[in-house]
Amino acid sequence: MIWKGVFQGAIILLFAAAILVSGCSESTAYVYSGDEESSVVITDNYGREVTVPSEIGSIVCSSGGTCTRYITYLESSNLLAGIESGEEETETSRPYTLVNPQFADLPIVSTRGDGANLEQVMLVNPQVVFMAGTTVTNESGETASPADVMQTKTGIPVIAFSSGSFNDDESLEEMFAGFRLLGEALGKEERAEELIAYIEDSKADLMQRTADIPDSEQKTAYIGGLSAGGAHGLMSTSSRYVPFSWCNIVNVAANDADIYSTDFSKESLIYADPDYIFIDAGTLRVEDEIGGFDDIKSQIFSELKAVKNGDVYSTLTYNYRATNYATVLADAYYVGKTVYPERFEDIDPKEKADEIYTMFVGEAVFDRLNTISNNQGFEKIPLE
Repeated sequence: MIWKGVFQGAIILLFAAAILVSGCSESTAYVYSGDEESSVVITDNYGREVTVPSEIGSIVCSSGGTCTRYITYLESSNLLAGIESGEEETETSRPYTLVNPQFADLPIVSTRGDGANLEQVMLVNPQVVFMAGTTVTNESGETASPADVMQTKTGIPVIAFSSGSFNDDESLEEMFAGFRLLGEALGKEERAEELIAYIEDSKADLMQRTADIPDSEQKTAYIGGLSAGGAHGLMSTSSRYVPFSWCNIVNVAANDADIYSTDFSKESLIYADPDYIFIDAGTLRVEDEIGGFDDIKSQIFSELKAVKNGDVYSTLTYNYRATNYATVLADAYYVGKTVYPERFEDIDPKEKADEIYTMFVGEAVFDRLNTISNNQGFEKIPLE
């Protein structure tokens, strides 16, 4: 017990010393203390030069789901020495946690919404911290990177990467830049290029299948029940739903504003009267409002053509602790097959989903995800 107390006291003193030094230092540059021959300088996606070990053996993420998800995509989740609270959940609609049950045994180094606990990060003592990077303006009006702040206070190198998204070409390039940076730092350059090529080929395949459909013949559709900071009901939608845009389907909730997650009014949905309605299985987690699967059965929607024709379908949850991109692609093939079956005759959506999940997270997890979604995924919703 005496030695335990001495050890804990030493850790606290080291932490206090690090904070004191950080407060007195004007430089945020990290100097790797190991052999120069065993270190490399990485220029991250925000132009910061960070010196890190040439072979990294332990890491943590300071930005939760997005970072841990990408680390899994890069086949490096075995390097994680600590996780954000919630990542230890083994039965969720997040493919990257399903395939990493060992997360449950790792220490918690950050809390969702509150960011990394610097003391916990120092106790875990990873060789590198990865952060989905941003910049903030401090009280003096100068720009300071959260990565610089963490790096200075902990003495651990922090690499900030751009997370990007599928939303548009610019965001997609930002994602690829993030993959390439992670690949460079982790020695996974070939894996990064493999993943990038798969995404580019998938997008091209989806778009070319429907590229020659005239505007006048393109089907209209609505996606409801999308999660955004939690589960929501039928009227939670996206104005730029990627499975629609990549399959040349007209999104009745589209708008010119740069707002991706939005609420649509019931009156607007009735007025738009889309050919197809899709409902994200994330609506199953709704607690404070009626879920989308029940709401679509309301009398108010009974005259919609999609309801009358039975063209109401369920997709897998893609937005949970940020975007699960493998599920976006899986949903896109299902949506395309449903709306334009003649253009996707060679596609079995569930088999395609497992191909996609195997590429992104190394395992075919459609059945597990579907079980978590009450087996609603990729099914027609009964409207009786």
